[in-house]
Amino acid sequence: MLIFNSDKKSYQVGETAKITFPSAHVAKALISLENVSEVIQHQWVNTQKGKTIVEIPITKKMTPNFFVNISLLQPHSKVENDLPIRLYGTIPIKVEDPNTRLEPVILMPKSVEPEKEFEIIVSEKQNKSMTYTLAIVEEGLLDLTRFKTPNPYNTFYAREALGVRTWDIYDDVIGAYSGSIDQVFAIGGDGTSSAAKNRKANRFKPVVKYLGPFTLNSGQRKHKVTLPNYIGAVRTMIVAGNGTKEAYGNAEKSVTVKKPLMVLATLPRKLSPGEQVTLPVTVFATDNQIKNVSVQLQLSDGIEILGKKEALLAFNKTGEQMAYFKLDVSKASGIKNINVIAKSGLKTAKYNVEIDVENPNPITSKLINKTIGSNEEITIDFNTFGVSGTNSAIVQIASVPPVNFDGRLEYLIQYPHGCVEQTTSSVFPQLYMNDLFDLSSKKKAQIERNIKKGVERLGHFQRPNGGMSYWIGETDSNDWGSSYAGHFMIEAEKKGYVLPFSFKSNWVRYQKEAARNWKPSYDGYSDLNQAYRLYTLALSGNPDLGAMNRLREYDRISNDAKWRLAAAYALVGQKQASRQLANTASIEFHNGSYSYSYGSVTRNKAMALETMLLLEDERTFDFAKSIAKNLSSNQWMSTQTTAYSLLSMGKMLVKNGGKSIQIEYNFKGKRDKITSSKTIVERTLQVTEGKNQIQLKNIEKNTVYVSVVNKGKLPLGNELPINRGFRAEVTYALPNGIPLDITKLEQGQDFMATVIVKNLKDESVKDIALTQIFPSGWEIVNTRFTDFGNTVTSKARYTDIRDDRVNFYFDLGRKGTGNGQKTFQVLLNASYLGKYYLPGLQVEAMYDNDYLVRTKGSWIEVKK
Repeated sequence: MLIFNSDKKSYQVGETAKITFPSAHVAKALISLENVSEVIQHQWVNTQKGKTIVEIPITKKMTPNFFVNISLLQPHSKVENDLPIRLYGTIPIKVEDPNTRLEPVILMPKSVEPEKEFEIIVSEKQNKSMTYTLAIVEEGLLDLTRFKTPNPYNTFYAREALGVRTWDIYDDVIGAYSGSIDQVFAIGGDGTSSAAKNRKANRFKPVVKYLGPFTLNSGQRKHKVTLPNYIGAVRTMIVAGNGTKEAYGNAEKSVTVKKPLMVLATLPRKLSPGEQVTLPVTVFATDNQIKNVSVQLQLSDGIEILGKKEALLAFNKTGEQMAYFKLDVSKASGIKNINVIAKSGLKTAKYNVEIDVENPNPITSKLINKTIGSNEEITIDFNTFGVSGTNSAIVQIASVPPVNFDGRLEYLIQYPHGCVEQTTSSVFPQLYMNDLFDLSSKKKAQIERNIKKGVERLGHFQRPNGGMSYWIGETDSNDWGSSYAGHFMIEAEKKGYVLPFSFKSNWVRYQKEAARNWKPSYDGYSDLNQAYRLYTLALSGNPDLGAMNRLREYDRISNDAKWRLAAAYALVGQKQASRQLANTASIEFHNGSYSYSYGSVTRNKAMALETMLLLEDERTFDFAKSIAKNLSSNQWMSTQTTAYSLLSMGKMLVKNGGKSIQIEYNFKGKRDKITSSKTIVERTLQVTEGKNQIQLKNIEKNTVYVSVVNKGKLPLGNELPINRGFRAEVTYALPNGIPLDITKLEQGQDFMATVIVKNLKDESVKDIALTQIFPSGWEIVNTRFTDFGNTVTSKARYTDIRDDRVNFYFDLGRKGTGNGQKTFQVLLNASYLGKYYLPGLQVEAMYDNDYLVRTKGSWIEVKK
């Protein structure tokens, strides 16, 4: 190895670099100047005894850096030294062209006032022309992501790796003594990869101003800017370039944002109706002339002040003081605004706090069903219920018996958990709503958004092998989830939705491999999994006939698998094989082990109905009645059963349809006529609190079925305790384990909630969801990034931490076993003064209604 150096590490264009390397007399050196793509120049140099100095003029072609590659050869016959007869070495040299640097200059005040116009003057230090953009962003937001002002010069003139391949001449040198030796050396440089993009927090409305692009030929350019109501500091950033001269640069300047009188208020992220919160208001006086300050509030409807309506503060020097207002949100609902106004003489400061007042209880529906004969007129009376502001109602008119499509779909959409099965279930039936319902354009757009979001989210479940995990981030693929989600994606694609890139090809690869590797087992679900997998492959246009025939010949194929496999044969055009299988299958379905397919008897009936539709089975309509009856009843259904029942009924109604609908209706004095060829017509009713009435008249010669779906949220504290299958209890303690009374907590207190869940039955339970919703005045301390409590907390299969709740998902073994009980802990902080509602605990087996615990909530208080 030849070791040599240059007189400097970096040069500017026009300078001369001096390269010095040790050498012997009568040797020769090949000096090659190279960059990322080519040999810039090369020359032979006769060396000097001791050391040789070579001068290299620096040109623009050598920017941003180049490499000096030297191969030194000594004659064979010389023995002046003991060095090898061949040496080589490479060094990088940085080159900068001053003409490619821009130096923008920002001239602006050191301190600016919010909501008051100020001036920014932009120029270039050397009066060069440039095109630039101007951004003003709050420093707090930039600090969250450690954001640095972009520097295009460092990107476009970053150090480049050596791209020239050098073939060693050792073979030519050593060839005088031995045979040929073939070698190639790829000598690399220092390449750098760009850093990953940081995610930005968006909890509050950020202060971000973006202006440009602008072109400045020479001199200065002035910009008038007004910042919103904000206290703190902002960074002004300029990114500049000149494409023709390949010149780039940046500049930044931080300034404070303040005014003589400023005000700041804080609240929890959300509140619930009936709660009381203490609003802390901080008043800042930055000028000695500020003496007496009056603080008042302007409130949205539904929020009331308890106690004093105005706070008076006296300042004898600059600084800050606090004022407190007690607010009641009993009558509030939705997004509300609290405006804080501070006045001192002619000085005024304002601050707006936006708060979401939301009842955490789920939406409850009450259903009224009526039948209207030809030319018959009826009147339906109904009363709104629940908390004020949560009331809504729709009327559905159908030419077929009701199936409670809206109520069941509402359950799927608002279901709080989001595994691969539940994500698929929430959007799958919506694929057919536009074909089935006469919908408003607003409703159609909403359904389209829901499906697109579902398609996008499901893409995140896909594993590298093409299968789908049950939870995002799990490493194992879930067989049923892969088939079910893939089934939806294929049908969504046929409806015109675009799937994530390479999703389909990877999924087909996984399904084919799983189908080939399938082996019969006697666990009650394996053959149904295989039949469903083969059905989805056939649906995607990639049938595996060999695997289908192998399953068909399986002597212990289950009744459920027969129906699904018959559908697969129907899809590939083998109707005879399909009918033969269906004829051997029974329409009587019995309870079995469905835990691995998340199913039920009703779900399997719905899958069979899908097969009957493909075969145009004459039993289809009568068979569908039992599914419709279950949908329109009040019986509990899992997400899988609900979704597949709606899906199959939707397909049946789209295919067979009903008669046209002509209805006249009168609601609150507004008369309208509905004429539609669709099976179901849906209209939203603008209800008023209390009594409502709708009159309908059927002017068509057929029978129509009317459903009024009345919705609302029950008040806090009306939960009904339920205990079946599980025992669940929650306790609260200080971090050191001392029990704690949570009804009255001190502000700032850290404490811990511990939940113990026990299985009370002699059978294991899968897919359990534990939901803890916490009061608005408490904040969750995310312990996933600490070691807190790791010795006690059981390992959940998946944990979902939100602003106001934590969901744990896990399995339990039989009672009395080590895995029949689990413990979960959450670290909390009593952050905001006030009176809040602590909702009850809920633990449920998501696919088995025999396991459910729901406890009553309670009121708690956070005091000073």
